[in-house]
Amino acid sequence: MELFDKIAEKIKSYRPAGDRTGEAFKNILPGGGLVLASTSHTAEEIFYGDGDSEYRTSFRVNDAFKPAKSHAGEVDMLHTYAPNAAYGEEGTYPCLAILSDDVVYTAVEEFKETGVVKGVMEFTPLSGTFYFKARIRYYENLMYFYGMDCCGGYMENQGLCIIYPKALVGTEIERKLTAVLDEAAESYREERKA
Repeated sequence: MELFDKIAEKIKSYRPAGDRTGEAFKNILPGGGLVLASTSHTAEEIFYGDGDSEYRTSFRVNDAFKPAKSHAGEVDMLHTYAPNAAYGEEGTYPCLAILSDDVVYTAVEEFKETGVVKGVMEFTPLSGTFYFKARIRYYENLMYFYGMDCCGGYMENQGLCIIYPKALVGTEIERKLTAVLDEAAESYREERKA
């Protein structure tokens, strides 16, 4: 059965990207397209660092992405694509979040040790708040993310991420999703309160 699944996956991957886009989002995006809002909102959260330190973390996110609750401890500031809803829903893609699971943690740690991240589809080293940005396979999906440490370095090996179906590689939807994350990264702020 596993061999059949691999063969079926290969066959799907040879279809033109435009044909796969609607399939990837048939239950998520109305009409198979991505509709972004012309406005954005500021997402904010308080994190606690070393000792009594509080950090107000914020970034701008397109209004088509709504805040959602996550039950996973490694997911913060989750926003899922939900253009016609008041709130997002955990487990829905595409989603934007600060993430510290094994994939992100290992990639950021590798960069800090070697200056590169192996096995990624795209990689650009950066300076300042973010160490790098990269596109990587993420389980059944893809992730475009910015690697960083948060709260003055107290929360190590985090990623500001957007996760989306791999069927969108090379499509206009992927370009739009990348721009959504780029806006969040450009507006990312951390302010120490105490």
